[in-house]
Amino acid sequence: MSTPIQTPPPDASIPTGPPERRCPRCGSALAPDQEWCLACGAAAGTEVVEAEGWRVPLYLGGGLVALAIIGVILAIVALSNQKQEAAGTPTPTPSAQVPPGATPTVSPIPTSSPIPSTTPSPDAGATVSPAPTATGTTTPQPTDTPTPDPGTSTSTFPGWTGSDGDYTIIIESAKSQSGAEKVAQEAQSGGMTVGILKSDDYSSLNGGYYVVFSGTYTSKSDAEADLDSVRADYSDAYVRQIKS
Repeated sequence: MSTPIQTPPPDASIPTGPPERRCPRCGSALAPDQEWCLACGAAAGTEVVEAEGWRVPLYLGGGLVALAIIGVILAIVALSNQKQEAAGTPTPTPSAQVPPGATPTVSPIPTSSPIPSTTPSPDAGATVSPAPTATGTTTPQPTDTPTPDPGTSTSTFPGWTGSDGDYTIIIESAKSQSGAEKVAQEAQSGGMTVGILKSDDYSSLNGGYYVVFSGTYTSKSDAEADLDSVRADYSDAYVRQIKS
């Protein structure tokens, strides 16, 4: 006995799989759970949302960086200006620096004169007995006439001849008159017209020095015009106003 073959009824539904997915950009086939296209890299099922508010922090950071750069540039310019000002102003040596502050007392520079002899002149007919020394050797009494030091100039130099408030070029400030006269003699031998004044007599100079100067000028600019020629021989020379 044969078994009849059963056929499905014509209206029976055939089960189907999930719908086929394709890439929206290139059309390549996609798996049911595939989120990105392997062919072109486009997002198939994932929505890429742009982050909101990211530009504001970026702008703020860029502004801060720009302000910092401007601040550094301004600081460099300020330091450069200070260095140029410091390089343009000559700084005198401590021995030649004479800031104002001394009480003025105008007095002429004392001139060297021989000390008068206090020994009475002996009578032509009198016998002079030499004073004995401790060893018994008789030596004659020394005379009162001073013997000039061969290294000290015997010439004198004029004091300040300019008006109150005039300018001059100072080439030396010595603690002793002999030291100032030595420098003045050298400068005079080199063809310069020099003089010596006491800094105690002028308020614009620091007290305690014998100052060797060259020239008198009514303005500071006139004195500075001759300063370079003086510095050729005296590198520490500088311009100073002379005020009582």
